[in-house]
Amino acid sequence: MTYCPICKTTALKSAYLENDLPVLTCSSCGGMWLRANEYAHWLKSQTPGVFDESKVAEASQRLHVSESDHAATCPDCGHFLRRYRVSARVDFHLDRCNNCNGVWLDKNEWEALKAADLHDEINKILTQPWQRHIDDETTFSRYDGMYRERFGADDYEKIKEIRKWLAEHPNRNSLIAFLLDKNPYSS
Repeated sequence: MTYCPICKTTALKSAYLENDLPVLTCSSCGGMWLRANEYAHWLKSQTPGVFDESKVAEASQRLHVSESDHAATCPDCGHFLRRYRVSARVDFHLDRCNNCNGVWLDKNEWEALKAADLHDEINKILTQPWQRHIDDETTFSRYDGMYRERFGADDYEKIKEIRKWLAEHPNRNSLIAFLLDKNPYSS
């Protein structure tokens, strides 16, 4: 018998999602176990959509995605599940077994992914390039906020314009040298 990785004592029951996608569901927490081979087979019949990050953020708020904070183990093979971020602006993660590649979906995560047309891109979310992109966006957002707070919104926008102008200017290095020189008019 297969048990819920979150509730630990609730037996998972067979069910179907979109177009006969088999999953195992937990009647207690509402989570779902998605086996990798069944998902891969289901994907063959799908037409890829277009990811919209704002839709997944809105859907995760509207649908009250419930995220578990506890370490979970794979209901099939017992390995720990690893967390993967969906997006830099979304507060939930997908939990994946790196041994058998199954994915645990907490309550309403599938619906949020579907709302953003990401339900057929789960394998892409679990890749290093996707995760690295999220890390880059998170870092950019943190620095953007820090600069905006330090300089003020108006000055920050102006300095970004100047920076762009400098980057594109053919005499960039001379202009920067001029700006950095304490007295560019002396010898």
